[in-house]
Amino acid sequence: MEQSLLTDLSISLLNTIPDPFFIIAEDGTYLEVLGGTERSLYDDGKPMKGKNIYEFMEKDFSDYFIGKIRQTLAGNVLNCFEYQLETDRVSLPELNGPGGSQWFEARMYPMPKPYMGHRAVTVMIINITERRLLQQRLKDLSYLDPLTSLANRRYFMERIAEELEEHYANGTNVHVLLCDVDHFKWINDLYGHLAGDAILKGFASVVHQVLKRTHTIARFGGDEFIISLVGMTTEQVLEKCNELLLAVQEYEFMYDNIRIPVRISIGVAAASPHVDDINGLVRWADKALYEAKNQGRNRVVLLDGGEL
Repeated sequence: MEQSLLTDLSISLLNTIPDPFFIIAEDGTYLEVLGGTERSLYDDGKPMKGKNIYEFMEKDFSDYFIGKIRQTLAGNVLNCFEYQLETDRVSLPELNGPGGSQWFEARMYPMPKPYMGHRAVTVMIINITERRLLQQRLKDLSYLDPLTSLANRRYFMERIAEELEEHYANGTNVHVLLCDVDHFKWINDLYGHLAGDAILKGFASVVHQVLKRTHTIARFGGDEFIISLVGMTTEQVLEKCNELLLAVQEYEFMYDNIRIPVRISIGVAAASPHVDDINGLVRWADKALYEAKNQGRNRVVLLDGGEL
């Protein structure tokens, strides 16, 4: 689109579109600012015309955007990318669009000929904040156990992988706790499945009280919960486990005005040269939990380095 092709009609048409349309020179100067009429999605960009991006955007963002322009011109192809922008970090005379953090998709294309004597690109901007928020919400839901509002197994396995990487790199202590409710089937059979659900939700509450939010806590499936403790010695981990046992004993698990006595068993595995992968660590925690059941329940058993 050369300057001579921007007739009054084309300018009028482009100015009616809700999304902003720019022609930007290689050095970041805004040669044309058109469209962007939807104030619920965009600030008025008209004051940007004739200005360089460095005049109203922070240097880091300006450098990023100039890099995209040069990449587009060098490749001579359509360049689509998404970026986040804090509107309060934009220096324009009047910000009359949405405030806060906004997400945008840019569709950048090289102009075939110089415009106003400059190599330039056309850029269509689309506000995709609602889409991004929905994507994040769906991601959050995919990591959430709907009954307890704890993380689910999928999230835990991804998180423990990151924690083990830190263990490999820095020697950080990593322990995994696998817990379940003693005689949970008996509770379900005697009081019903809704009572069982109440027990699981109550246990989730107790775990948060004891461990706060500094550790990864997830429902692993059924009445099993899995926890990772990072940066703690084995003695500190066992102390925390015993604190959890006591807190469960003292907590009033209620259903239908009936207090239900609840106890738990905990199996603990420590990352070591013998147990240093995700599946191995979970497997050893499961073995430790099995041993806790064999020893009479309502207790903690540690497997460290593959040995009881």
